Amino acid sequence: MRKILTVLWPFLLALFGGGLLALCFAPFNWADLVWLAPVLWMAAFWLGKGERRPRRKGFFLGWLAGLAFWSINLKWLATVTGGTYLILAAYLALYFAFFGLFVSSAGNPFRKERPDGTRMAEALRSLGFAALNAGFWCGLEWIRGWMLTGFGWNGLGVAFHDRLPLAQGAELVGVTGLAFLPVFLAGVMVQVGVRLGKGVQAGKMQRHWDFAVAILLLVVCFTYGVFRTVFINRSAGDTLRVLLVQMDIPQSAGHVEWSGEEVHEGYEGETLRALAEVDARNEKRIAEAEGEVELESVDWVVWPEVVLYGILLNGGGDEFALYEPSSSTLQRMREAGVRNLMAGIWEVEAERVEGGLRPTQENGSQYNALLSVNPAGELATHRKQHLVIYGEFIPFVDSVKWLGDIYEKVAGVPWGGNLGRGVGSEGLTLPGAGGEVNIIPSICFEDTVPRVTRKFSKGEREVIVNITNDGWFGTSEGSQQHFDNALFRAIELRRPMLRAANRGVTGAVSATGSLVDYETGKKQVMLDEEEKPFVRGSILTKVKIPERGGPTLYARAGDWFSVLGLVVAVGWMIRCLGCCRGKGKIS
Repeated sequence: MRKILTVLWPFLLALFGGGLLALCFAPFNWADLVWLAPVLWMAAFWLGKGERRPRRKGFFLGWLAGLAFWSINLKWLATVTGGTYLILAAYLALYFAFFGLFVSSAGNPFRKERPDGTRMAEALRSLGFAALNAGFWCGLEWIRGWMLTGFGWNGLGVAFHDRLPLAQGAELVGVTGLAFLPVFLAGVMVQVGVRLGKGVQAGKMQRHWDFAVAILLLVVCFTYGVFRTVFINRSAGDTLRVLLVQMDIPQSAGHVEWSGEEVHEGYEGETLRALAEVDARNEKRIAEAEGEVELESVDWVVWPEVVLYGILLNGGGDEFALYEPSSSTLQRMREAGVRNLMAGIWEVEAERVEGGLRPTQENGSQYNALLSVNPAGELATHRKQHLVIYGEFIPFVDSVKWLGDIYEKVAGVPWGGNLGRGVGSEGLTLPGAGGEVNIIPSICFEDTVPRVTRKFSKGEREVIVNITNDGWFGTSEGSQQHFDNALFRAIELRRPMLRAANRGVTGAVSATGSLVDYETGKKQVMLDEEEKPFVRGSILTKVKIPERGGPTLYARAGDWFSVLGLVVAVGWMIRCLGCCRGKGKIS
């Protein structure tokens, strides 16, 4: 039995560590486990005895840890895909596997017996290997964010979504760079633990300077986060008041829950009700006031993704034509006093014919778009750029027909064709908060793709606007995970975020990633009595548009930190391979 446990314990530790990491995210949200899970992986990778093929074993251990993590973490996908989501989990587990391969070989400080050095030499060596492995992990998260269109979901740094002081470093290194800290600490702790065990056996105790440095780094990061949060909260800015509307309509690929007319009536009715409540509160304040009184106002109204069912024809430039019922809906909103409106719509390329526009007959594309309407009634759109694979496009489906057949079997409806992909880096603008406000647009899962949002951040007076619909995943934790990933865009760019979901999490996020209005202390997110986001109604939010402050380091340089970590780790691996080959072996 003892021999069996000796063989199995690294595998059990890897599986357990992967499962613990999954508990850091919704629906569990035990975020502090992010410090423990990597310790278990490192112990599994480093502390096995007598391994003839450590690299192969490390690869498999990493894959097991990743499979345990993703199988739990992505189970909400089963509401649409059934058990086939495990194919995605198995692919994503490969990134853990490559981490295990590296940590077990070039990143393993115990792969060669070395005589004990001075305390300082041991500490520096420990810090070096910990940093090397942490940098490699960050690099793998960066690769995962763009490989095969990218799926940067729930990196280690996302666990800090409700540990905001530690999340503030995202403005420097992005959310992938935040993963450095827990992996670095884990590497140091395992090495210190080994030395500590040897010291106990030898009856010698000593100071471990590498552990002190690791704790100091944690304190520095926390202190930086607190300082930046206080500074940004106290910075001057103009207030933008935005009404966000959510009807919480269930979605199904094979069944229409609400007709287009019912959706329009729902959003119109809820918007008018909310505006009437604002007017009633203002009248009450005026009646009760003895002097001057500040009245509520609504600068913008934001509706979610594709709630306007009448398509928008785009003939190029500023030439648009709206189908019903979208045209009548926008007209009624203008008559009700809505000055600026944003909403999701299907945009179709059009050509001019006698009497107006018609959809382009040959090679025309349809886009998932964000429509903005200003006080003059002028229309502008942003087309979605990062399309969801097997949701909005299928690679090679025109030439490989069975790919569409797979979609039909899983979704229950025929594949309708690939959507068009938007291009460019120009956002939208609308008046508000005492001037023009530049909009960093994102649609659906684009708010989880930092390389897409950051290219729209160029100057001042900016706000991120996301419209989405997570209704396809029912009332699962997918909506909360989506939102937890998205709020890091506000921190990375230091721009507030407005988010309207048809079903999901609707609310406002400050430039520090907080959901709480700094002035009133109220949470600016739609929740029911059980703190669930699946609620029908609206919320009047306010965000502060910074008066000054150009693009952040992350907005300018992107994932430089993670790329640097990857380059250094790969360089070290090449060096190790060269040394081993020179000695006639590869360890």
